[in-house]
Amino acid sequence: MSRDQDDEFTSALEAAVAGFGIDRLTGEQTARLGKHYAMLCRWNRRLNLTRITEPRAAASLHYAESLFGARFIAGAHTLLDIGSGAGFPAIPLAVARPDVQVTALEANQKKSLFLKEAKDELELANLKVVTSRLERFDWGGYELLTSRALDRAEAILPSIIERLSPKQRLMLYCAPDLMAKIEGKVRYKIDTHPIPNSEARLIAIFSPEWTTDRADLTGSH
Repeated sequence: MSRDQDDEFTSALEAAVAGFGIDRLTGEQTARLGKHYAMLCRWNRRLNLTRITEPRAAASLHYAESLFGARFIAGAHTLLDIGSGAGFPAIPLAVARPDVQVTALEANQKKSLFLKEAKDELELANLKVVTSRLERFDWGGYELLTSRALDRAEAILPSIIERLSPKQRLMLYCAPDLMAKIEGKVRYKIDTHPIPNSEARLIAIFSPEWTTDRADLTGSH
């Protein structure tokens, strides 16, 4: 990646973070995310990690959106990103919250290798990469689960939500159409938060709190 593209991404990231109302990143955090972006562009030439690589679009749609979820981690100390792919939201969240132990779960061997190299390149001591399918992985010990671009999400997520323990939550980055498909299949409490600078995308927090009031299921903050 050229120096000009690197500078353009850094400027775009700083602008996107401000536009999303996110706490300003430190110089070290910005540099780490810049390294991840450079790796993403380089690997994307031979491995289809994402179709969004233009600096301003990537800064907003990938990085700032992922970072926006940090405000909903609350007091959780362990986070599992299901189907992490190129590392969204796992890597931005690990960079923003060094106090949280983040596990990136990815079944694809090549994408998992990318994540492992990114972990080493960015020197993220609080990031762990696991190559496994969800059904073969014990996720019972994680306080917060998250997912942003999970294959077959409509089929997989309801069963995950129904299996959440009282101490677990699921933070889902999604669009309204996926939410509509999931809502009818679960009876758990759902809090929704619109993602800034997006026409429709949102973050939905699923908590294992049973309710008989349908209005509670669609409550938005």
